[in-house]
Amino acid sequence: MSNNTRYLVLTDYDNRGTVIKQEGRKFYEYKDGEWVRRGLGIGYFLPDAPEFECYEEITEEEALKKIEEMK
Repeated sequence: MSNNTRYLVLTDYDNRGTVIKQEGRKFYEYKDGEWVRRGLGIGYFLPDAPEFECYEEITEEEALKKIEEMK
């Protein structure tokens, strides 16, 4: 895993449990066996937004386990 890659699990009501991979400023969601680029609302990172910090950073191993459980 490179320094600028991290894995997040979203915790807001609408997206709870969604696993996201972040590489720099790009975000990906695991769909149909591959990481697919997707937009992620900037609100997760803006203090005044309702979904601010509605995510938990997890390890790659935890991310892959959660993805496997969702199949």
